[in-house]
Amino acid sequence: MTDYSNWKIKQSDLAQKQEEYTEVAQWCNDSGQYHIEPVGKYYAVVANPEPTPPTYDEVKEKRAEYRRKNIDDKTAERSRKMANGTWTEEDEQDYLELDAEVTAYVEEHFPYPEG
Repeated sequence: MTDYSNWKIKQSDLAQKQEEYTEVAQWCNDSGQYHIEPVGKYYAVVANPEPTPPTYDEVKEKRAEYRRKNIDDKTAERSRKMANGTWTEEDEQDYLELDAEVTAYVEEHFPYPEG
C-alpha cells in the first residue's frame, strides 16, 4: 500500500489531479490517521491531532449513562418489590451479580482520568 503521508499538490492543479486526490483522500479515510487540508497554495496530507482525553465529568456521565441503561430498571424493581415484601433472596443474588457485572464493565471501559 502506498504511503501518502507526505503528499501534496498545488491547489491550482486539483482539476487535473482529481483522480489522485480522490485516491489520497480514500487512503486518509482508510487509515483514520490523516486528512487533507489547504496549506498555503497546496492541498497537503496532515496528521490528525491526538484526541484529547475525556474530562472527569465526561467520564462520570458515561459511567452514569451505562448504569442507567443496564441496571436502573432492575434497581427500581428491587425498590418496589422490597417495599411490597416480594423481593426474594434469589432476586437479591441476581441483582448483586448484575451490579458486579455492570460495575466491572464501567471500571474497565470508563476509567477516570489520572490526576
